[in-house]
Amino acid sequence: MLLEELLVVLNLACVIRDGDVVERCLTAVNALASYHFKERLGGRGGLGSQVMESEGSNGKLQESISSHFLRLLLQLLLFEDFRMELAGSAADALLPLLFCEQELYQRLVHELLEKEQNPTVKSRLALAFHNLTSSNNLSSTLDRPNRQKFRKNLRVFLGEVSGFMQIK
Repeated sequence: MLLEELLVVLNLACVIRDGDVVERCLTAVNALASYHFKERLGGRGGLGSQVMESEGSNGKLQESISSHFLRLLLQLLLFEDFRMELAGSAADALLPLLFCEQELYQRLVHELLEKEQNPTVKSRLALAFHNLTSSNNLSSTLDRPNRQKFRKNLRVFLGEVSGFMQIK
């Protein structure tokens, strides 16, 4: 129940544009996703048994809590009125989610690219997504240097796509 409440608070914080609440929610998501990643890395289940039910295009969809957070965070970053001063906290939450949900991330990026009609925008967006996870020699760790690299990558990504996405 606590995870569902965190999702509700994060959604509400984004709607009412309360940066302090959004930052605290992102910190909580970071803690949960980091725990999940480290547990899975150690061969344990992590949050694997935590499942969310959400509305999909074909009715109810059940997905892991980390999948749900990844979808929500990408939605926030790409399509909501996102405040750039929260980019560091967003990067810290997004990195372990990407490690845990690589297949879903690739599928979501592919779906987004397929929906784009403008070939120039599609190419720029594809390159931005590629650089997000490939620039600065990122490794599959959550150590401080890697987090700092990913923070830089996310800021560059947001700057590059802000011209054609709804990033503020």
